[in-house]
Amino acid sequence: MSMNDTEDQVVKIAKALSDKTRVQIVRELSKKGKITCTEAGEIADLSQPTMSHHIKILVDAGLLLTEKHGRHVSIWVNRAVVQDFTFLLNNMTTA
Repeated sequence: MSMNDTEDQVVKIAKALSDKTRVQIVRELSKKGKITCTEAGEIADLSQPTMSHHIKILVDAGLLLTEKHGRHVSIWVNRAVVQDFTFLLNNMTTA
């Protein structure tokens, strides 16, 4: 990954986490593991369209993964991306 790709990824993830509702979603999903979108609605007191919007932003940033099972969708934290993001931030501050 080039420096520009790395910086783009950091910016994309940072933007996704710039909303405290999305931080709350990631934190709660980290605790719960794999859940359904219906269960995700219980994390924050949000309408289904608003929750879907937040989840889409987190998925687009690579922070969440999804898997469709018929009409149901499971979501969970992409721990590898979270670890990479943390590593990148640590290296940015020590460089």
